[in-house]
Amino acid sequence: MLKIDNVSKIINELTILDSISCDLKDGQIVALLGPSGSGKSTLLRCLSRLTSLSNGIAIYNGTNINDLPASKIGVVFQSFNLFPHMTVQKNLTYAPVKLKLMSENSAKEKADDLLTQFGLQDKSDQHPAQLSGGQKQRVAIARTLMLDPDILLFDEPTSALDPEMMGDVAQLILASKRDNRLIIMATHELKICQLIADHILFLDHGKLVENCSKTQFFENPTSMRAKTFIDKMKL
Repeated sequence: MLKIDNVSKIINELTILDSISCDLKDGQIVALLGPSGSGKSTLLRCLSRLTSLSNGIAIYNGTNINDLPASKIGVVFQSFNLFPHMTVQKNLTYAPVKLKLMSENSAKEKADDLLTQFGLQDKSDQHPAQLSGGQKQRVAIARTLMLDPDILLFDEPTSALDPEMMGDVAQLILASKRDNRLIIMATHELKICQLIADHILFLDHGKLVENCSKTQFFENPTSMRAKTFIDKMKL
């Protein structure tokens, strides 16, 4: 379980996250939903430890997230962040070999298995510039899964893709789900939430407005702000 307790982020006297508290269970796909500027990407960056908290604490299964090994938290970035000078296979194997978590042969074997699983077995020796947006997204997800993280974070996983690719990416995220893994995705798109999310955290102006199941959020949200957001996004 991830326990987020009174978490705030303040930048240049501007409150980006305002005293957020919630408990998130393993085995779920949690959608951080909200309009641009709501704080969802900032919360994701705090959980990924790319930026520090101003106040509060986040505890995962009894351990402060700041004390978790690097391999325990995986991030799939909005812009993919693949190494352009490396082949697809090297993008996957670099971190586990560099961190001495796998031998080069073991890493290559796991990379080949993941690339086959993601339908990219023929792209192993290509470079990111030779791939489509959807292929880059799949490589980015596969690279993150190389370290078998307990917490898997996605930042706007479909924003850089053609809308027709949303279903494919959603299925890849769903395939990454397991009982002892927590998946959190920051998004502003309702469709991917409806497809695969179990739980919704709806943020607005840095505040946690809704903390509920997907069914409750879409069928009976408690706040007028969430109702307005859902109505506008359906247009």
